[in-house]
Amino acid sequence: MNEVRLMHEAGYEIGNLDATLILQRPKLSPHKEAIKSNLSELLGADPSVVNLKAKTHEKVDSLGENRSIAAHTVVLLVRK
Repeated sequence: MNEVRLMHEAGYEIGNLDATLILQRPKLSPHKEAIKSNLSELLGADPSVVNLKAKTHEKVDSLGENRSIAAHTVVLLVRK
């Protein structure tokens, strides 16, 4: 990933990543650790700084009607 390479070349690393996935289905509980592990590997981050949450939209709008998925992510970059 080009952005990850640029981040490292600029002297930064991920200090914390907090992601929330909003979807009705599939239920992510059985897959959360695999997703977290893949994110950590792709971003070159320690798994301890990656936090993943999943929630539903209580059957409201396109998210709740299972027609779409949303992801909200906040990343803190720190100098190496």
